[in-house]
Amino acid sequence: MARSRQGQGEYQIQTQTQQLTPQQVLLVRLTELPLNDLRERIDKELEDNPWLQGEHPDNPDDGGNAGYQDESPDDGESTDSPELPDYADDADSDDGIPRDPNSGAEERRREMGDDSESFFDHLVGQLGEFDLNDHEREVMKYLIGSLADDGLLRVSLLQIADELDIYQNITTTPEELEHLLTTVLQQMEPAGVGARSLQECLTIQAKRNYRGAERDVMVRLFQNYWDDFSHLRWTRIQQVLKLSDMEMEQLRRRILRLNPRPGGSLGGDQSDNHSVTPDFIVETDENGQILLTLNERDLPRLTVSPDAEQEMKIPAVSKSDREAQRYLRMQVGSAQMFIDTIAQRRQTLLKTMRAIIHLQRPFFLEGDETLLVPMKLEDVANLTGQDISTVSRVSNSKYVQTDHGIYPLRWFFTSAARQNGDEVTVRRILQTLRELVDGEDRRHPLSDERLMTLLHQHGYDVARRTIAKYRTQLGIPESRLRKP
Repeated sequence: MARSRQGQGEYQIQTQTQQLTPQQVLLVRLTELPLNDLRERIDKELEDNPWLQGEHPDNPDDGGNAGYQDESPDDGESTDSPELPDYADDADSDDGIPRDPNSGAEERRREMGDDSESFFDHLVGQLGEFDLNDHEREVMKYLIGSLADDGLLRVSLLQIADELDIYQNITTTPEELEHLLTTVLQQMEPAGVGARSLQECLTIQAKRNYRGAERDVMVRLFQNYWDDFSHLRWTRIQQVLKLSDMEMEQLRRRILRLNPRPGGSLGGDQSDNHSVTPDFIVETDENGQILLTLNERDLPRLTVSPDAEQEMKIPAVSKSDREAQRYLRMQVGSAQMFIDTIAQRRQTLLKTMRAIIHLQRPFFLEGDETLLVPMKLEDVANLTGQDISTVSRVSNSKYVQTDHGIYPLRWFFTSAARQNGDEVTVRRILQTLRELVDGEDRRHPLSDERLMTLLHQHGYDVARRTIAKYRTQLGIPESRLRKP
């Protein structure tokens, strides 16, 4: 029996579950981890298991890299797991343990992050101040990671709910997200973070930073006379709020103390670069060759201690000796399983990344996001022969460093739209929309109706309400607010 969330009765659930082996469970957990978390997990395992050893290779050039041309899969015999182009990644050792992947390419590596606390980490660090369960904490981390550079949330809660379901296997609703957004994220410092508009951002700061009549006047202004404020109609504002000249001047000064970009107060940059360490490095050359490297430079080479074999050969005479032998064998077995699982994780990540490169090859060569093709988790799963859940785990919280910038893997999964009957990505429409707005006459900004007509002329069959949604995603105000 289980009680519903609303507490309105009980229900029975009958399910069939597949029992996973300990190694499968470990593989699932390790696959989900980004590089920095994996490093911490390995360090903990080395600390807990005395028979697991880790050391960095003495020779940083161990295991060479060479450029490899990406080619289309063979159109001949089909298999359940089609063979992908074997991108030149670092060679495995004979014992299957990952080696240092950089192999003489140090001069091509870009340093990532610094020692300062990132905006992302600053907000995540405040989660401990709230009474959250594990589910809510994971949802909150995703919400924080969805913030724009300025600390505002420019993605719809419905879209975030969909992304959580697809990329993290977390089920939530826009209603739950609304609750967490307003009661947790928007209560954090700096004030205004997590707001969905400049209006909401300034209102939150007014409520937080001021008291009494000062607070009431500012909130009234932002909530009831936003159009006047956005057009700087100070005379009208003074009249409707019935303020004296001195009170009006004080109000303007208080407004100037508010921060329209709360994310900037900590040097925040939420464009996927908050102290990011890439899990993959993809490089191309002028011949169209693509080099894929799994970024394992700082990970130790794991082995089972050579002393373990000798210890297991010692005769067990007493009962305590036999118990010690059993514990020793268990620890050695655990060490070997961890080593094997790390190697499995490595192959899973490489297989997934090869498929993404294959499907999005034009982008990796040119860096033009309009060259991205519609791609779903299912497309990568079919190409690799992996489960969709496995592709989701790899794609979540992993980053790739390319010649054109650093991107989260989930960025490459793009929804489909139509241009002249052909399937294209929504990003192509967004870019065209941005170009149209950037090129408009500022004295006569393009209305959503006009933008829809122009997009139709480009071959995009997009409704006016969809234009409004895309415009909001891009952070573009409506036409009347774009006038100088």
